[in-house]
Amino acid sequence: MNPRLALVTGGSRGLGHALVTQLQAAGWRVVEWSRSAPMADSIRVDLAQPAAVAQAVGVALAGIHPLSVTELLVLHNAGTVQPLGPAAHAPVGDVIDALNVNLVSGITFLSTAMAHFQPCPGRKVVAQISSGAAVRAHAGLSLYSAAKAGMDQFMRVVAAEQARQAHPFLALSIDPGALDTGMQATLRNASPDDYPGAAAFAQRQRDGALGQVEDVAAAVRRLLADDTLTPGERHHVRTYLV
Repeated sequence: MNPRLALVTGGSRGLGHALVTQLQAAGWRVVEWSRSAPMADSIRVDLAQPAAVAQAVGVALAGIHPLSVTELLVLHNAGTVQPLGPAAHAPVGDVIDALNVNLVSGITFLSTAMAHFQPCPGRKVVAQISSGAAVRAHAGLSLYSAAKAGMDQFMRVVAAEQARQAHPFLALSIDPGALDTGMQATLRNASPDDYPGAAAFAQRQRDGALGQVEDVAAAVRRLLADDTLTPGERHHVRTYLV
């Protein structure tokens, strides 16, 4: 068993894939959860189904003794901006799926992993990839924004709870900034009726103002290694870009 273990959702593409690849190259064992499950240590699961997420995580961790791990990273990275447009126009099933992927399954994933590894005395980080949408109003992104804001607050409370534990997790929210990913392509190609900010995002891409996933992933890793950060708060990667 590799004593350095990373548990990651949404590692099949974009920032998540870059993080998984870099962690593996640095000698970590990485277990990844996604619908496509593209890697040898991937587990196929639909994050729109939180009960299935809890079961899949529980099964995967059952064979890993908490004391066999000396360093642990638990990262919820998966997310979706769909459905775009006012929430009032979205079918209720789409609303539920979006909140499940971005919020409910994130909490389920992180909580299940924390419960299993709480006795581990090694360095433990539990984190979620946040977004500027959590703190700014973007018309057309109400569901995504609400979920990200909810995850930010969840991490603040987790930090307060972990402060009472003998072997606490360091709880963090990470704002990666605007990245040139498939999610950004979805936003900049969206109908202005669904997402009025589409033109601005398209211009940022033409201006080369979007972060590159490999660079941002390296910055996220440097951030995650920083023990001086305030637990529970939002931390932006800009300080860690080189």
